[in-house]
Amino acid sequence: MSLSTDDRNRRRFMRRALALLPVAGMAGTLTVSGQARASESRERSDALDMTARNNILYWGADPSGQRDSAPAFIRAARSSIVNSLYVPPGRYAIGQTVDLKGKNLIGPGRQRFRNEGNALLMPFHSLGEGVMFTGHGPVVRDLNFASGRKKGRWNGTYIEGPGYNTVIENVHFASGGFGIHVRGIMVNYNLLRCTFIGMGVGVQVDDEKGNNSTTARFVGNEFNYSDNGIIFEKNVYGATFQDNIFEAMKGDAIRARLIYRSSFIGNWWEGRNKGKAPWPCVRTTESQQFMNCFASSNTCVYGWTNVFKDDSHSGGMGGVSLDGGEVLVRNSTGNALRLSPSSIRAEADAWKEATPLVIQSSHSDKTRQTNPIVFRHSGPEGDVVFDTDRDTKNKGVWDGALRFASQIDGDDRLLYDDYRVNRGRPGVIGETSLIDKKGTVRHALTGISQFVKWRKSGDGPGCDFFSRCEAVDKGQVEFSFPDGEVELRDPIITVTVEDAGIVHDGIEYLAAYSGSSKYQAWKGFRVRFVERKSGQPTLPESFSLSIFHPR
Repeated sequence: MSLSTDDRNRRRFMRRALALLPVAGMAGTLTVSGQARASESRERSDALDMTARNNILYWGADPSGQRDSAPAFIRAARSSIVNSLYVPPGRYAIGQTVDLKGKNLIGPGRQRFRNEGNALLMPFHSLGEGVMFTGHGPVVRDLNFASGRKKGRWNGTYIEGPGYNTVIENVHFASGGFGIHVRGIMVNYNLLRCTFIGMGVGVQVDDEKGNNSTTARFVGNEFNYSDNGIIFEKNVYGATFQDNIFEAMKGDAIRARLIYRSSFIGNWWEGRNKGKAPWPCVRTTESQQFMNCFASSNTCVYGWTNVFKDDSHSGGMGGVSLDGGEVLVRNSTGNALRLSPSSIRAEADAWKEATPLVIQSSHSDKTRQTNPIVFRHSGPEGDVVFDTDRDTKNKGVWDGALRFASQIDGDDRLLYDDYRVNRGRPGVIGETSLIDKKGTVRHALTGISQFVKWRKSGDGPGCDFFSRCEAVDKGQVEFSFPDGEVELRDPIITVTVEDAGIVHDGIEYLAAYSGSSKYQAWKGFRVRFVERKSGQPTLPESFSLSIFHPR
């Protein structure tokens, strides 16, 4: 009975492989018994047989690329004794879709400077624009996929396979429609050190059943002169994008409907190839659904926008970014907190309503104790300064309020004591609130007064605040400014006499200008004193003033 061509090829392949076996009769093995030699020979023969059957040449593949090798791949994939299809160096034309039946697809590795050491898989004309390989096993590595054409792109798909528990490593994809196509979701999927040159889409994930891709890892890959890089049609959670290069691309480098809890570390984006610019390095199709992620050491140049450190926070990456030498924490909906070497700054986009910046200390349920908030200087003479960003056109002057929340037991209303710097007048003014038994909110003035202590010697603390601070008549002391220099609006003044037997006898206000009494506007005042027993004008040795300006 005559043998088929494939059978003859397999027998020739086995004879060549057996001829390469090491000589068993080496000096060190001459003393081994004949039974041991026979056992060792059988083990070697079985191992070689398994290796030979995994080799795609055993099944009749043509390494010259002249004939369709798809039937050989199909026969190997259907074999129950094959667990991985090994593709040795050569060119292999694939003319129909090969279902690998869950078998691994492994090549000899890729050569840097010569092509004859590579295993190149290319479409045969009968494949059309279909899928080259489908149903691969958990490992695909050390291979080259290319169109085999001198010009133009083949619009088919090189690999279509499962997205679960997969490692695709050191594989080169060139001049095709899709490099890798996953119709479901990715879970524990690893794409490592692969290259995509001139592709329509490097990696396409459809998520047809509406689940979410998770734990996909893209490490050390390169996308050059391709339309799109890594595309998720739906959602991505917990993915890692590290040390990838996206160069001279037309469309998206990384895109998904939403991206949550993912990491972007050490990636490089450079240049656009006839695509819109500037273009976000990572893009979500659902507005502002790029949340709770982490980014560090990413670079975007020549047409790419770095969404990890961009000053505009709407649509940028929500989460924590270390790009740009600062820590940026934001929610991608217009708000961010930026920590730089010299500041902690809350930021908001122009359209976003202002939200408070909260600094909160910890609370211990065990000890029922709340830790204090401490503003600490490195030296004993530091100041706490309140000012305003000069970009607000307010010359850096702070004009806000210090607010202290208060609440009456049994009442849900939250009240505030407000304190403000009294612009143009000394002191800090405020208002405090309380609720009476009828539920009425009542208000009273509060704040920090200005204090002056006057002595007959004229050297009391605070007296130099006034241009004139001296006794002007028996039992009278004047505190005032020149006309038009300072205007005191309806001040509240308290006088405390320190001498026994002398009492305060009232205040005379000095008009700031003609008719100023209508507005309670004064340039100063005179304080009167009398002896308690006689009622005669008398100056005390010293007295104190507290002056409060309600507005």
